[in-house]
Amino acid sequence: MNIFKADIKYLESYKNFLHACFTHGLVKYESALNDPESYLYNIIIDSPQTSTYFCIQQGEVIGAIRCRHHTNHYIENVIGHVGYETKPTARGKGVAKFMLCWLQENVLTNSIIITCEANNIASKKVIESCGAQYINQIFSAEKNSDVKRFKLERRQSE
Repeated sequence: MNIFKADIKYLESYKNFLHACFTHGLVKYESALNDPESYLYNIIIDSPQTSTYFCIQQGEVIGAIRCRHHTNHYIENVIGHVGYETKPTARGKGVAKFMLCWLQENVLTNSIIITCEANNIASKKVIESCGAQYINQIFSAEKNSDVKRFKLERRQSE
């Protein structure tokens, strides 16, 4: 597995990633499926605000991770500074942990807030396995669910 900055050269594989994630319940990608090229292009040009990286294995996008470089109430309390998805066929294989650890070592410059829905046990385990410290659990009206908040520190490369 390797991590690369999101790029239009991954478009075909990214389309497959979007479709797989959407058909397995990740509804946020529904609009992306209407015009994946524009969606990816917008991700790329948004890089001053949010950096997006792809986890690639054998030429296939198997994960995506974003780091938001700014903060506000919504980021601090709902979505966090980091968001990630793993292609359904790659789940349970360490992809999310690989991406998050990579981000800690290569992108983070300060501590950040990372969140997950309270019932998402897999994300909670990934976040904790990277050394994040639990802050609290709050109710998010935007998500209509409880959200666990963690503080994640930059990690030095070994």
